[in-house]
Amino acid sequence: MIEITGHCPMGCGQTLFVGDGGHVTCSYALCPRSDAVDEILADRETEHVVVLAEETFSVQHPLRERLDDELFTCPLHEWLQQQDGPPEAPGRYRVREPYGDSIWEPLA
Repeated sequence: MIEITGHCPMGCGQTLFVGDGGHVTCSYALCPRSDAVDEILADRETEHVVVLAEETFSVQHPLRERLDDELFTCPLHEWLQQQDGPPEAPGRYRVREPYGDSIWEPLA
């Protein structure tokens, strides 16, 4: 078993290892999602995903924004808060920078 330096995102502690097929797994028997790290790493999305409604929005930030606390100063989130309404029709979008003239790609 190859142990990995890092912590299980489910709060189990330093319990990660490389399992069958190279999948990162938590070794704690009571872990509620022992495949959480593997699933996170398998997500190929590198852009913001935004869900727009008539009066609200939500943003799934790319993992890179966790570095250097960029998540707390996300320009897209700040820009969306300043808008009088949704910049596109309600729906789910992949958004590429810059945000004022950004590319809003509809997602299913």
